[in-house]
Amino acid sequence: MKKKLALLMVLIFAVSFAVLPAFAGGGAGKGKAGGELTVGVVIPYEIGWFTAFHKGFELVANQEGVKLNWQYNNYKAEDETKAIQNLITLGVDGINLTAVTPASAEYSCRLSNEANIPIQITESGIAEGEGKPVADVDFNWFEIYRTVAKSIRDDVPGDLSVIWIQGFAGTPPVMQGITGFKEELSKLKGIKLATDVQYGDYATAPSLDITKTLVESGIQFNVAMGACQEITEGIIQGLKEENVNLNKVAVVTVNGGPMDIENFKKGDLDYALSLSPGLHGMICAKNLINYMKGKPYQKKSYSPIVWVDRDNWQENLIPWDVDETWMPVVDEFVKTGKYKPELRKK
Repeated sequence: MKKKLALLMVLIFAVSFAVLPAFAGGGAGKGKAGGELTVGVVIPYEIGWFTAFHKGFELVANQEGVKLNWQYNNYKAEDETKAIQNLITLGVDGINLTAVTPASAEYSCRLSNEANIPIQITESGIAEGEGKPVADVDFNWFEIYRTVAKSIRDDVPGDLSVIWIQGFAGTPPVMQGITGFKEELSKLKGIKLATDVQYGDYATAPSLDITKTLVESGIQFNVAMGACQEITEGIIQGLKEENVNLNKVAVVTVNGGPMDIENFKKGDLDYALSLSPGLHGMICAKNLINYMKGKPYQKKSYSPIVWVDRDNWQENLIPWDVDETWMPVVDEFVKTGKYKPELRKK
């Protein structure tokens, strides 16, 4: 009887060890059930900037063997909360969030923290609170617009009066950009805003109408700046329709996207603060996946920017349309935080 009982105990012990891995966590590079990782990605929509971001993020995820689940917040805080809750319910292994506001970013982080799902935020900033991201990969919008102000002052002669059309009022990049630009203007001589910052909602049609209205109002300006390629396109069209001589107005964009490239080619654009949502998407994907796989990552980083003009944009502009040749650049950036375009495999 004792021998039979001892044998039975050995069998139970052996079966327990055989079954245990099937129920244990997947470990590095594996999902909760031992399969591949799934990352939920929340963005406002898939238009313009975010089309390129989507492509860059997806490129890296495919190379890393990671599944993606896309959710959209339409720049509405309530939609952001729904998107995060959906991803938590689906049991994703990690979340990348482009938040609507710093406050919504903090709340989304809190929800993800409570669900024990790592969350990375991007282009958002985050308010003080209990919610914490594992990483924050952003563009430094304060510094971007400080750079724009300094570069305009350095490159354009004479006294300067600037009209500026921004994106959605109240969103983090817009608020931070306005603060950075105005802070830098206060330090510079001979450059000012011609009127209050205008809002074109990242779209061409309203930006065209705003530009025409500003011209017809008689406001004097010799610099026109758009916060994205679509806005800048509207500015250029509006100036042309109002018969403004583009040789007497320096046109500046903050993007360097495909529409900006065409305007450089046509001679309608003078300067661009080049930043690539495609490369940014690659960096965000690689950074979060590295964290999830226990590899080196950046807890806080700012994606690359470059100031270009009509003479050097072909050499220095960071393209939106990225591909796998950029992977060495992305790998280096995620490891060290340094942008080295010379590493690109051409």
